[in-house]
Amino acid sequence: MDSFKNYLFLWLFIILTWNTAGADGFTPLGRFRQSSALVGNKLYFFGSSFIVQSRDNIILDVTLSTLNTSNPLWFLSNSSVPTNSAFASACVGGPYKNMIYLLEHLNTTNDVSNNIIVYALDTISGTWSIPIMSGTIPVSRQQFQAINDANGKIYMFGGFMSPNSGSVLNDINILDTFSLTWIQGSNASAPTSRADFSATLLKNGLILYLGGGDNINMADIDPRSGHTAVLSPDGHVIIYGGSKNNATLDQSQQIASLDTTLNPYKWSVKSMIGNNVPPPLVFHSATIVENFMILAFGQKGVNNAFGSNNLNSQLYILDTRNYVWITSTNTSTNSPSPQNPSVTQIQTVIASNSNSLSTGVIVTIPIISIVLIAIAGFIGYWLFKKNERDDIVRIAGSKNTG
Repeated sequence: MDSFKNYLFLWLFIILTWNTAGADGFTPLGRFRQSSALVGNKLYFFGSSFIVQSRDNIILDVTLSTLNTSNPLWFLSNSSVPTNSAFASACVGGPYKNMIYLLEHLNTTNDVSNNIIVYALDTISGTWSIPIMSGTIPVSRQQFQAINDANGKIYMFGGFMSPNSGSVLNDINILDTFSLTWIQGSNASAPTSRADFSATLLKNGLILYLGGGDNINMADIDPRSGHTAVLSPDGHVIIYGGSKNNATLDQSQQIASLDTTLNPYKWSVKSMIGNNVPPPLVFHSATIVENFMILAFGQKGVNNAFGSNNLNSQLYILDTRNYVWITSTNTSTNSPSPQNPSVTQIQTVIASNSNSLSTGVIVTIPIISIVLIAIAGFIGYWLFKKNERDDIVRIAGSKNTG
């Protein structure tokens, strides 16, 4: 009887341990100059600069009912990036919006290519490929920006030529992810050449380019590079962080908002308030998920400067309805009282379609565990009752040796 109890306890312990390991995931190292793309409720990050994990593909579950900064749900994909990806740009495309296209200047042997190489990740199968492209393939570059619209087109602008020749570009190239064709865009009235700028797709189809290496005048806020800019559901472009001549910005200038619903657009600087205020960051990632802006990774500003040794590994979440930094997107944990609540679905740079299979793989882990625990419990109960009946039979049939 004791051996049976020990066996049952061991079986349940193994199941519970497996369930916990599958749900907790892991914690990625800090990094900067990574690229990211949102598919469904999974936020994919690719590569980085100056760390050993430069080929890794990590995934953050951004389900709003569970997302928090103290225990975010990270997953390490088995599908490593085909090259040491940094200075690249990741966009969503394809007929079903389940493909992530990584625009890169390095080939699979980590040598600089003469032309842009496109690596494609199928987020359902988890496999990488190098699709064959037609049209005029753009010259290789880094520190550019590429964004996608809702119709499968990716717009790539600017950047430094690779290898570093000192030449900065201002051409625009369009990749049709349906036909896998490159198209050269018009340079008429194009912005000046730049790198390390931000690109944001507005609801009216315009692409807004802000900042960059040429230190353009941004009117009421400090010029910057290496910052992020995202579009909130109410039409505000929210920029965060960046550097000015490799120095941190004043704390009062870290976050600003550009109201694109007005004519002309209007800048405003926002206060840094909340329970989880981020440090100055540069070369980080920012993503909008409904009303929340999620910041990840990047270099942290220390002593008014940035360095590759000060890497951020924390998440920061901004509620864009009231510009308060929060620790959880669960509405029962945070109860904001927005001045102008909005339920409009954002048309962001990154597509927000549902990826049923990849989502299901992760969500199914606790479901399978519950089923296995239930089965184990039933088997354990049945074996216990059987063992009990066997004991009764043995007692009833025993000979009196007294």
